[in-house]
Amino acid sequence: MSKHCISRRTRTRTLGLLLVFLLGPADAFAGESWLQLKYDCRHSGNVSARSVNTPLGLVGTVALTDAVLTAPVVAEGRVYVVDGAGVAYCFDASTLRVVWKVATRGSGANCNKANYNNVSSPAITRGYLHFGTMAGTYYVLDAASGKVVKKIVCGEPIFSAPVVGENRVYFATLGARVYSLEPDGTICWSWDFVKEQLGFTGNRWSGEDWLKHKGKRVTYDEQFCCSRNLALYGKMLVLPAGASLVWLQDTGDHAAFRAVHRSHSLYDGGDSYPTRVTTFGLSVGEAGTVYRQSHRIDNGGEVERLRLVDGEVQASSVPGTETGASLPGSLSFS
Repeated sequence: MSKHCISRRTRTRTLGLLLVFLLGPADAFAGESWLQLKYDCRHSGNVSARSVNTPLGLVGTVALTDAVLTAPVVAEGRVYVVDGAGVAYCFDASTLRVVWKVATRGSGANCNKANYNNVSSPAITRGYLHFGTMAGTYYVLDAASGKVVKKIVCGEPIFSAPVVGENRVYFATLGARVYSLEPDGTICWSWDFVKEQLGFTGNRWSGEDWLKHKGKRVTYDEQFCCSRNLALYGKMLVLPAGASLVWLQDTGDHAAFRAVHRSHSLYDGGDSYPTRVTTFGLSVGEAGTVYRQSHRIDNGGEVERLRLVDGEVQASSVPGTETGASLPGSLSFS
């Protein structure tokens, strides 16, 4: 059984609806799970062993407290989802009965009349539900009861969905701080892109502190926000931080920096120079090749293929995906 989330806005309040579609006989999917965003920690979305039977049929809906901007996860006959106001739900996949719901702290920062928040999709591992909130707190809940097992107050929003490895869970804050956790939420280590790579120890959200640090205005070289999702293959993390992609290896008690990559090609008359880069998608192939859909100024963009070999990043483009001011076509954002 596959679950999809959409939302509906009214003039007085926002109502989130989880729509449940039946893809085949219910019993056939009773034992299947979908434990994290895009199926696996590589965010491959590759589930060739599964099939979708059409036509789809609506089984039912579950009303939530807010819009749904996250992907649900499924485990042991239950569905878990977090809505825009930071309320986590667990309901029975067969009856659609709500088993429990947990409201997280900081409702004002999680959601208000001006915007929807909470885009960090949850993940399930070893009986624990993991997710972050826009209010800056990371939660680990007991999946069976909804009891809060661990709260990590990060002090800045969490956009990125957690990724589940073999024995650990990883997440990143908007400020590009990376955490490695045990399934129960015990912190194993943390790593800070801004301190380690940019050499900045002040308040990263203060323009005044950056001016003192540089003595002049900051540029795209100081981009650091991690607003997209991490990916993981083996024990190697790939962190999107501003215009950079960073490879970090989990060595057990700390993160070992392996490489950093920034795109330099604009595909505009052969010019090549550092540019502002926005990452739209990140996925890792079975052999460790990283695919990143990126966009730069003047319609520059491509799907990059990045491979870490002996500590060096080998970069190329997927043929036919390049766009630029002097090239035909325009950039896709899918």
